[in-house]
Amino acid sequence: MPHIRVESFNFHEKLPLQSGEVSFLWYARNMEHLNDGLLGVAVDNIPFLLQVKPKNKELLLKAEKISRPSPNTLIKRALQEYLNITGQKPSYSNIANVDNVPLKKPLPSLKEIATFNADDLPDKEVWIEIGFGSGRHLLYQAKENQNVHLIGLEIHRPSLEQVMRRIDLEGLDNVWVIDYDARLFMELLPSNRIERIFVHFPVPWDKKPHRRVISDTFMNEAMRVLKPGGRLELRTDSDNYFHYSMEVFTRPKHVKLTLEKNSEAAVKSKYEERWLRYEKDIYEIRVESLEESEPKSIDVCFDFPQNIGISSLFKQKPKSAWIENGCFAHIERFYAINENDGLIRLSLGSFDRPEHKFILIENGKMKYYPHNPVRTETNHKAHQIILKWMQACKM
Repeated sequence: MPHIRVESFNFHEKLPLQSGEVSFLWYARNMEHLNDGLLGVAVDNIPFLLQVKPKNKELLLKAEKISRPSPNTLIKRALQEYLNITGQKPSYSNIANVDNVPLKKPLPSLKEIATFNADDLPDKEVWIEIGFGSGRHLLYQAKENQNVHLIGLEIHRPSLEQVMRRIDLEGLDNVWVIDYDARLFMELLPSNRIERIFVHFPVPWDKKPHRRVISDTFMNEAMRVLKPGGRLELRTDSDNYFHYSMEVFTRPKHVKLTLEKNSEAAVKSKYEERWLRYEKDIYEIRVESLEESEPKSIDVCFDFPQNIGISSLFKQKPKSAWIENGCFAHIERFYAINENDGLIRLSLGSFDRPEHKFILIENGKMKYYPHNPVRTETNHKAHQIILKWMQACKM
């Protein structure tokens, strides 16, 4: 990760400051650990934070992980421009030759979950693959079915980036890849919109079954988003996962299942090929949607109707997290830009896939930073908890 180490940091006295494509906006000091802070930056109009913290009698500057942008070139540009403006000589730096590296534009296949909108789906059949791994199956289906739009969900970032590069190299324009938990992603989709959902060789999670993709909640959501006649397809080599999934799939009163054992797949993942060499059994279950589901509207808002200064909120910092209605909210740290403006670091939402955000208070307004939470009902419930705390702080 790009970073530098310097002897001192007095940069906040010069802010705000613009230098080419790099903007240095403000410095926010940790209200409990005064030597720590966050430097607000924008490179090519992309906002993020640089963390400033003590390190062995020096100061370390690096990207703050919640707002960390991609690619790393953005971070390197900000750090290099900081050195150029201050004239400081770092005791350590790993950002050499950044001036000659062009900024890469995001590939069109990558969709950020924060800005995902189901209304943007193409007017064609939509298939979803959950946990696409090496991408063999996802890319095969995209090439064989040009009239279908595929969405691949994968939370292992190296796998996602590798597949994204292959999509670009092969010129495929009918695939989106998204780094997000499938269990929550389904909430963002309209009813009766999807034709097929593939869940191939998910992690069995025998010791942590609550982390499994397949669950009663997931089954209900899958049947809701699938069109009548659409189907959910599970392939697994795990006996435990197979029996568990059969229990989940057969719990609804009306269900249509197809089961095959050791059937030949059109394309095999590296994982599947390995288990076949060991002569392990491969189970394939297909669950068909039988009825049209009721429409679902996602009516959520993450606005902050009132503005309260950072100092007033800090005085009433909660001692612990709130847990209500299957969600949580946890206020973690406060950073002051001045007496009124600042940042609040927090986590909120689902226990399985929590969101980590900042609330930015600036010029009499409040907003999530760097962008709103994902538009799920769980996140909206957590947002309401935060609003209640703020209202109590105002009294």
